[in-house]
Amino acid sequence: EGSDKVPAGLDWDLWLGPALPRPYKAGVYHTFKWRGWFDFGTGALGDMACHTVNMPFRALKLGYPDRIECEMASRPYEETFPLSSRVRFDFPAREDWPAMKFWWYDGNPRDRQAPIRPYSDITANLVGAQGNKLPAACCLIKGSEGEIYSPDDYGQNVFLMRKGEKSYTNINNHPACKDVPKVIPRSPGHVKEWFEMMKDPEKPAYSSFEIAAYLNEVILLGCLAQQIGEGRPIEWDGPNMKSKDNAEASRLVKRDYRPGWEPKI
Repeated sequence: EGSDKVPAGLDWDLWLGPALPRPYKAGVYHTFKWRGWFDFGTGALGDMACHTVNMPFRALKLGYPDRIECEMASRPYEETFPLSSRVRFDFPAREDWPAMKFWWYDGNPRDRQAPIRPYSDITANLVGAQGNKLPAACCLIKGSEGEIYSPDDYGQNVFLMRKGEKSYTNINNHPACKDVPKVIPRSPGHVKEWFEMMKDPEKPAYSSFEIAAYLNEVILLGCLAQQIGEGRPIEWDGPNMKSKDNAEASRLVKRDYRPGWEPKI
C-alpha cells in the first residue's frame, strides 16, 4: 500500500513496460523481488527450471506434457507466485519412451514458510546419501533400473546409482558408463559459444533457439498451473498452445498490454 519517491535515475514508467500502472514502492520490486510478481517475472520455477530441467528434458525427449497440475502451494496471493510449491507435469508416451511424471519442487528452507518437500519414497536414496537431508538444488531421475542425480542447477556433475547399488558414483567413474559413446557436443562455455555463433552463423549453438524456446515453453506451463491454483489440473494441447478444458489457462498464455505497449506484429 502507498507509494515512495521514485529514485533518481529510474524511469518508473519505462520499467513497468507493458504492465498496468502501479505506484513505486521501495523494497517491493527492486532489486530481486520483481521476479516473483505475475506482471514482471515467473517465480522460482520460471527462473531456475530452464536450467535444472534441461538435462531430463533433452535426455528423456520430454516434449509437451498433456496435463499439468499445481498439486500443493503455500499461501496464495493475487499478484505473486507462491513461496513454495509442488507442480506435476504428465508427459505422454513418445518415440521409444513410456509415459512419465515429472515433479518440480521449490521453496527456501530459510523462509518462515517451510518449503513443500518431495515424496519420501522418490528421494529416499538421495536423502540417505546426503546425510538425511535434501540438497539445496538438484535434479533426480528415478527409473526401474536405477537413479541419475545431478547436484547442481546446470547438470555439470552427474551421478548414477544402478539397481542393487548402495551409493551414487560419478558417471565418469561408473563402470556402466565407461563404454557409452559421447555423441553430444560439449560446450566451451556459454559466453565463448555465443561469440563463436555470432562470428559463424552456420555454427549451431548447443542450446539453440529450437531447443531453448521449446524447453521454456514447457516450463512456463508450470507457472501457468501455479496461477490457476492448487488442485486444478489442466489438460494441455501443446501444438496449439491452449488448454483443452480450462479457458482461464488458455487466456493466461498471452498477457494484456497497456495502451502504447502492444507488440508491433
